[in-house]
Amino acid sequence: MNKNETVSLSVSDAIQHIGLDQLKPHPRNEEIYGCTESIADLVELIQLKGYVQPLTVKTDGTIVSGHRRWRALAALGWKSVPVIVCHFQTEDDELFVLVAENRHRHQSPVQRIREGIVVEPIARELRNRHAAKKARHQAAGSAEPPLKDNQQPLMENFPLNPIDLGLTPREMELTENIVAAIVGLGCGRNYRKGRIAVKAADELKRDSPELAAKWLDIINNHSIDVGYQLAKMQEDKRVVALAALSSGAAKSPKQAKALIKAALRKSSASKKTEGSSSSEGVQEGDCGGECKTCTPCEPITDEGVKTRFGPDSAGAWVIVKIPFIPKEKIAERKWNGFWGRIVEVGATLKVDMGSEVVSLLQSDVVAILNPTPSFCSIAERILRLQSFGTVYEFGKIVLNRMQRKVVWDAAALAYLDAVEQVELARRAIEQAL
Repeated sequence: MNKNETVSLSVSDAIQHIGLDQLKPHPRNEEIYGCTESIADLVELIQLKGYVQPLTVKTDGTIVSGHRRWRALAALGWKSVPVIVCHFQTEDDELFVLVAENRHRHQSPVQRIREGIVVEPIARELRNRHAAKKARHQAAGSAEPPLKDNQQPLMENFPLNPIDLGLTPREMELTENIVAAIVGLGCGRNYRKGRIAVKAADELKRDSPELAAKWLDIINNHSIDVGYQLAKMQEDKRVVALAALSSGAAKSPKQAKALIKAALRKSSASKKTEGSSSSEGVQEGDCGGECKTCTPCEPITDEGVKTRFGPDSAGAWVIVKIPFIPKEKIAERKWNGFWGRIVEVGATLKVDMGSEVVSLLQSDVVAILNPTPSFCSIAERILRLQSFGTVYEFGKIVLNRMQRKVVWDAAALAYLDAVEQVELARRAIEQAL
């Protein structure tokens, strides 16, 4: 069937058989359950029984219940599939069926939380109806009658039979409690924490999909509370913690937090020893105007005179400033604005940029004059970490930003400490194994 063709099925309680290619997944299914779940067990079961339970679909062929069965039948090469075609009054009704039909399957905490986000409007309506019923009884001057057999009042035209939520009238006053009962998360507090953590992880996914995936893994494999604790952390510390976990330098969120605390203590001690870290790096006048605490100046070369590098210039610090002409220096031009250290002087300069040593003309670099011992020490640490080539995503961003500056504030130095702690710990773990 052409994907652009419109399917129109007749609503009926009777089982119908339609072409497999006439069906399409519900647009919210992948959002809630993902698309990587194995169907091998289901394929084997269908092969053994030769029968499959009918799928629930809409009149346009959209699957509401039975996405795994649909995938399994496609894998088995079936041409048609049994379905029951339903009409839903509202989108909330069909989403509730999509979620409710999966209540008895094994699901991860993240999947249950995503289900909760979907059914929250329905839970809110249930709460409002319960509150209205309570108000009517109070206005009539009668005590609120208990709900028989713990069955909760449902909405008109609700698509399912009443579900036993097991909630007291008092617990019905909180939407989160109703959501948690519907999707099986225990209590409303659990759902509320999980919702905060999952939504924060989804926001991180735009910039760092790998770290966001690690965060969701933590919710699934550790606990919802641990994922929530990460959400409460400051954004920069949270990213460092996730990177430590993703790289293997930390085996648990607790270890990751300990690494960050150790890095911050080290940075604080360094500040007390060296004085104000925010103004150290190079002497005033050597910062290229980069430092907000220094007076803008003409840095780098001595009074505008180009520096000539001789054999004794090995070890000197330079900033790459390749002119845009000639055009053939495309590869090296990526280092423009970064500093490095000269390791060899010959027909060209060999400059160590950390991740590689590049050959540059003397006209391609300008010298950093009179760098302080503090600058040299920090710059050597940055080049060493860059040379590893295994630094995690956020750590690489930190190092690249620092290598484009010649002065750093306390926060940047704290990040550097954290990156160093994570990478050294990861290497120690690899050596131990």
